[in-house]
Amino acid sequence: MPKQKLIIFDIDGTLYRNDEYERELHKEIVELLAEKLGCSPEEAKAKLRTLRKEVASISWCLIKLGINLKEFYGELARRVTPSNHIKEIKGIKALLRKLKESGFKLAAHTNSGKALALKVLEALGIEPSTFDIIITSDDAEPKPSRDGYLKILELAGIAAEEAIYVGDRYEIDLKTAKELGINTIMVGKGRASKDVDFQVENIIEIDDLLLRT
Repeated sequence: MPKQKLIIFDIDGTLYRNDEYERELHKEIVELLAEKLGCSPEEAKAKLRTLRKEVASISWCLIKLGINLKEFYGELARRVTPSNHIKEIKGIKALLRKLKESGFKLAAHTNSGKALALKVLEALGIEPSTFDIIITSDDAEPKPSRDGYLKILELAGIAAEEAIYVGDRYEIDLKTAKELGINTIMVGKGRASKDVDFQVENIIEIDDLLLRT
């Protein structure tokens, strides 16, 4: 891999994975959406299920349903407590510190809102200041739109080929990165697209990948 200067991390599903929290979060999203649309949770769930066949992410489903994403995620953040499910993961803070000490700039990029993203980082024991840049759906169109990727590159003053994107979903996180010329690392055991540059089972494994001599 050529010399890189910036590592962009997706948060949910990449820095951690917790199925229990994902289920609670989805339940709260459905219930809040039902309130916003004035329908039953079952109807809201059906609307999301139908739209997911057309668009890549929940965030874009909400937009297509006429939801103000910033307001929605702000209210969602007040309803959920990630720390009830998500705990500090051994080695994550040390990994991020080592990457920074090695000269990398670090960015976080999520489709979640800022308030909820900060609650997740707090649950993980990660100081927000660990990241030089944090871009959420409060700041840019949600992934897979190019908007957030381009904002991160601009704020970092980094060319696409000098960046690496670390995510767990090809269609939502990594496809756009590849199209922009950003190197990609897929985290997880799922089958990766042939277009992914590297794949690791666990986020901690990027230590050897990025810091090996």
